Formats: sequence, C-alpha cells, structure tokens
Amino acid sequence: MKDFFSETFMLESPLAVELYEKHAKNMPIFDYHCHLSAKEIYEDKIFSSLGGLWFDHDHYKWRLIRAFGTDEKNVTGNGDVYDKYLAFVDTLPYAVGNPVLHWTYCELKDVFGITEPLTRESAKRIWDKANADISQKRLSPRKMLSLYNVKGLCTTEDASADLSYHKKLKSEWPECKVIPAWRPDKILGVNSYKFIPELKALSLICGPINSYEDLKKSLVKRMNDFLEHGCVASDHDLNAFKFSLLNDKGMDEIFKKAVASKTVTEEEASSWKCTLLVFLYSEYHKRNWAVELHAGCNRDQNMKMVKEVGEACGYDSAGDNEMALPLGKLFNFLEENGILSKSILFSLNPKDLWTLASLCYTFHEEGIRGKMQLGAAWWMQDHKKGMIEHMDALANTGLLGTFIGMLTDSRSFLSYSRHDYFRRILCTYLASYVEKGEYPYAGNIKKLTEDICYNNVIKYLFG
Repeated sequence: MKDFFSETFMLESPLAVELYEKHAKNMPIFDYHCHLSAKEIYEDKIFSSLGGLWFDHDHYKWRLIRAFGTDEKNVTGNGDVYDKYLAFVDTLPYAVGNPVLHWTYCELKDVFGITEPLTRESAKRIWDKANADISQKRLSPRKMLSLYNVKGLCTTEDASADLSYHKKLKSEWPECKVIPAWRPDKILGVNSYKFIPELKALSLICGPINSYEDLKKSLVKRMNDFLEHGCVASDHDLNAFKFSLLNDKGMDEIFKKAVASKTVTEEEASSWKCTLLVFLYSEYHKRNWAVELHAGCNRDQNMKMVKEVGEACGYDSAGDNEMALPLGKLFNFLEENGILSKSILFSLNPKDLWTLASLCYTFHEEGIRGKMQLGAAWWMQDHKKGMIEHMDALANTGLLGTFIGMLTDSRSFLSYSRHDYFRRILCTYLASYVEKGEYPYAGNIKKLTEDICYNNVIKYLFG
C-alpha cells in the first residue's frame, strides 16, 4: 500500500517521477483563464488567515461543505471563520476520490510545509502553524504568485471593466504579467437582466450608445483599450445558441427592443448572440487574440440560494445543450470569410469531449500548431479522471503534444497548487505510452512534458 501524499503522489512509474522532477515540477506557470482580482494583486494586502485563503472565494470547498449538511452561516455566511474551518475539517474524510481533498493537501504542503493529516485532532495545530506562517512570511497575493512561479495570468474582465490596476501592475510589478482577458458576455446576452446595466456602463466610458452601430463602435474602442493593456484572449460563455445571422437592420431592431424593455424572444436572442459573435471574431482576428469558448454550463440552478448568497457561489451545473452543429457552422462561416481566430473549446459536460476534439481538428492554419484547442478539463471536470479523459480525447483524435495545458479558472490564490496536481497526472500519462511500448520517441517525451506545462501556451498566445 502506498503512503498517502508521498513525494511520488500520482506518479505511477520511475519514468513518471523523472519527467515530473526534471521536466515539470519547476516549469513556470502562465494561467490563461482565471478570476483573480487585479485590484487585490495590486493592493497586495497580507492575507488575514488560512480561513480567509480557503473560504473567501473557493466555491469548490463551499459545495462540499454544504453537501455535508452544514448551515450556510458556516459556508459563506457570518459564522466565525474558525467554525467554517472546522466544518471543512469534518467534511474532508467523506471526500474520498474528490480532487478538493487532494488540492487541500497540495495547498498545505506547497505553502506551509504541512503534511500531517487534517483531522479534528490536528486541526488547531495546523490552523496555528498556517496562520503563523501567513503573519511571519507576510503572505500576500504577489508573494503567493511568486511562490508558485506564476509568470503571467489573464484575469477575466467585462467589456466595461476598469483596467487601471492592470496598468499599475505592468509598471510597478513586471515580474508577473497580469493582463485582462476580454469577456463581453453581458452584451451578448441581450435578453439578460445584465444587458442594460452593462450598456450603461459602456456608455459612461465610450459615450452615448443609441444604436447597434454605436454599440459596435463602443466595443471596438474597448477592445483597443484591452489591447493596450496587453490582452491576448477573449472569453465567452456559449451555453446555448443556434447558428443564425442577421443584418445590421435586424440587429438594430433587437437593440431598440432591449433598450425599450420590450421582450426579446429566445430566437432573437440566439441570432443576436451569433451575429455579434461573428462581428467580434472579425475584430479578434485583427488583433491575433485567442478565443476561449466555454460551453455546457447551466448557471444559477438553485435560485433560492443564488438570491441568498449571490452568483458564482457554487450553484451552477453541467448542461447538455447541443454544441457540435452550431459551432461547426459558426467555424465554417468564419473560415470562409477569413476571420477564424485561434480558438479554445471547453465543455463542462464530458459527453462533449470527443465531439469537440474532432471538431477542433477540422480547422487549421499554416504556421499555427494546434490552432483549434480542446481546452483543459474544466471546472467540475478538472479531477484525475476528467484530466485523463481529456488527454485521451486529445491523444486519440489529434496532437496531444500541442496542448496548451492547465488553467485555474479560480478566484483563489491557492489554486495554483492545481497546476502541480495536473503536472503529476500528465507525467504519469505521458510515461505510460513509453512504458507500454506505444511511443517510439522516448527522448522527445521530456520536451513534450515541458511544452505542455508552459512552452506551448506562451507560443500560442504570444507567438
């Protein structure tokens, strides 16, 4: 029986250990999709406690604690932070097989050097040790990013976002690129309650927006602002849409309905999203931006709790909307018009993996390796099984060696431990092909390991 969380955790062969120790472990990190706050990174305040680090932003932990029957006051509510910590401690023994259990031990070891099991008996010792380290080492967002060897990250930002903190960080903390990723979803969702507030916010920056043409000009202005701040990627939630295009007159009619608070039908909303996305793709192509498309998520499924604690607090789930046909039609149209940008396809539903992988390799461009990417196992799929299934789909349908690697998609500064978790699984996966005699380029496997960990994403985004 193996010891839990030993130095060879998730490394299942001597070659896997070699790949990890010599070619993965110390590679830098570039996080191309996260929800960290540029403001928090700039202000760089010392963290209050282990409780703040663990429970202020981590909906993965919240979901487990709730599932254990814990009162919400000890999850996101006004309960004492130590009581929240103990609620999590009590939950962990029941999380067999869950990545949160593994991540927890990764976080404790990576940041605080703590390796003993977290139990009720050890809880106070671990709490005190971690909090003493936070105070003595003055652990803050920038120190945490440096500890994890994060060389760059893309923060997901609305079209109307304040980019002043990105600008300040560029000049005052060049050690790590903190750049905005453009996410105009509130404008693409014309029938959402978020549309009008975002339109008003854009108007304050760009001037009056009284037509669809005005809107396009405002979006172009903001894309230029993002570009000036180093933006290299856009990001879209594509939970459901049909490939249906309108002319500018049709789009203006929908715009006028929305601003007049008239009902926009589902069909109109779908056509609006598709048409505006085509326009945006044409602009992305001019700027050489990569496009991250996130599909298969049904958001805000428990509205009773969403109203109580807010959005992005753990009440989303995997969806099962058809994506292959509309995405295929969209990409075909973009390709025919010479505006298909580099694209990264994610799905929260594992049933989409092989379908999207096969779609990726239908489109390509000379000089760009892996132009269309099957995005990393994402959100509720970024566990051991999900990562292996993702790599299986990539390896069996295309070029695993061009994969741009892991991301955090997180609001937690401790989430970079997940990169190490991924790298261990990756090393075992790659080593297995050599050990089974299924890959003849044993020397090249070392380069592939380094490329997937870091080199590929840098080349993909920055050329």
